[in-house]
Amino acid sequence: MRTGNISVDSVLAQAQAKLAGSAQQATSTDKSTTKSADTEALGKISPVLAQVHERIAAQAQTVTASLSALGSFKSGLVDLGTAAKGLGALSPSSTPEAIQSALGKLVSAYNATLKGAAAVGSDAGVGRTERALDNAVDALDVPRGNLAKLGIGRQADGTLALDSSVLGKAVAGGAAGVVDALSTLGDSLAGASTQALANEGRLSDYLARLDKRSQALKDQQAAVLSTANKLSQINSASSSLSAMALAAYRNAG
Repeated sequence: MRTGNISVDSVLAQAQAKLAGSAQQATSTDKSTTKSADTEALGKISPVLAQVHERIAAQAQTVTASLSALGSFKSGLVDLGTAAKGLGALSPSSTPEAIQSALGKLVSAYNATLKGAAAVGSDAGVGRTERALDNAVDALDVPRGNLAKLGIGRQADGTLALDSSVLGKAVAGGAAGVVDALSTLGDSLAGASTQALANEGRLSDYLARLDKRSQALKDQQAAVLSTANKLSQINSASSSLSAMALAAYRNAG
């Protein structure tokens, strides 16, 4: 259709070409845009999309925090296993200082592992690991009072405390018996940490679920931004089309 010397069809064609060009340009949008900037930009296009994007971002932040906590917990288990093996490396000829140092490292690693488990939460199945660690310590306290004789005490939150003076007296009274007891404790705790870190363990399953959830949220964010880009292009093209059609009409007159 023509109006004077201006073809309305050509105006439509120009608008469609502009829309296609905008779509191509949108694919190269800088991916470094911050989440807050994305949300602000989305609010101008679609408040609903902005709310969805913000909700997804909050969920992603929670998953990221869980991944970080799980990573710290697994790192703590590795440190605990290393400290536990350190007890096994002791011998009756080890110096009192070496025994004190080895047990001190184990107590610190044990306590850090328990705190890491609390940060991860129950979904990762850390309760099983906590019970295994607790049982390993309890096994050494038979008959009751053995732990105290080695200077090891339990605190209200389940963590351990080391009384160096009591341990020193125990070593002075018979290093061989102390080393044997600590070696048993080390073997039990090393086994518990190794089992928790095994590939078939629940920790690995939980990590896989978190990774999958994290990727799903990233895909959802990308879908929201893609939809917003398309809406923006359509709105822009519609405005341009109206302006060009109006100009064509005026020129034809």
